[in-house]
Amino acid sequence: MKELSVPCRMNVGGKWSSGCIHELSDKGMLVSSSEPPPLGTYVEIRRGTLVIIGRVVWNGGSRFGVRTQDPISLATLLSEPVLDRRSKTIDRRSASRADSPPRKVDLFAKSSHRSSAFQFICIAALGAGVAGFAAVSSYHALSAPFATAVVLLDGAAQ
Repeated sequence: MKELSVPCRMNVGGKWSSGCIHELSDKGMLVSSSEPPPLGTYVEIRRGTLVIIGRVVWNGGSRFGVRTQDPISLATLLSEPVLDRRSKTIDRRSASRADSPPRKVDLFAKSSHRSSAFQFICIAALGAGVAGFAAVSSYHALSAPFATAVVLLDGAAQ
């Protein structure tokens, strides 16, 4: 292992923080951070344009050990400049949402809204049909006795 003090940026679960690489071997490194990640966590460590992916295999205090996916070259790590700001690459989030293809979440929400509207229309149509059937049935059920009562009352009035 080589004793170092190389500043870097770390991404742990989508949260970026600063760190420092202290020791380096072929498949691992010793890193320190103010918020060391728990055991088993995957960490993305960046130095300039170099990206190192690894898993935390031990921690103690502010230092932790990372087992990396790929071998790490000391010369490559030390030759990478620290970027003062983000590179001028195209940021996919800068495009207008109208120009970008719809996301699956948006498609799901739209489909869910349509199915809810269709369900409401079907239930309303079924309710209107049942109400109309009940009205017609009540009319036919009550029209015969009322017709008889009208005939009897007409005969009694004369």
